Amino acid sequence: NTLDNTFSGGLGRDTVVFAGARSSYNISVGITATTVRDLAPGRDGTDTLAGVERLRFADGSVALDLSGNAGVTAKILGAVFGKQAVANKAYAGIGLNLLDGGMLYLDVMTVALNAHLGAGATHEAVVTTLYTNVVGFAPTAAVLAYYTGLLQSGQYTPASLGMLAAETPDNAISINLTGLAAAGLDYTPTA
Repeated sequence: NTLDNTFSGGLGRDTVVFAGARSSYNISVGITATTVRDLAPGRDGTDTLAGVERLRFADGSVALDLSGNAGVTAKILGAVFGKQAVANKAYAGIGLNLLDGGMLYLDVMTVALNAHLGAGATHEAVVTTLYTNVVGFAPTAAVLAYYTGLLQSGQYTPASLGMLAAETPDNAISINLTGLAAAGLDYTPTA
């Protein structure tokens, strides 16, 4: 088909732009390549992408690098704001913009915690938020005391504890990281 194309990304972040709305494409992420099939006849056809991290549609974008910045963004959103926040395209866009711009994971975690809890939130608020979002229920008094003790001792900062929580298998399951890796993370690019 003359509408079918193959794109091979290089170093850095590569974006392929499509003419239609996100809902008119079927995205299939494979181990070595991603296939994007336009459901509207005669427009974009079926494209095969390798080494491409971002897809842009007329009404939004998809990040494919779930082993990179898209995965970090999803994990932060799940740990700090809860699993439902992973579907918040604006939040995902903010996280991706910060990470793609060179901000470190630890610093983006600080931004997220401050946005959600306010700067200087109590250790109890940080622990309760992270634990509840990752595990699915509030910490017991003993668990709360243990983790707040780690913060009070300086062994962890709120951001480093947030990273620890974000990287747990419980968080990966909660946010369905495997499912995201197969479909990509929908986001709204920031200006």
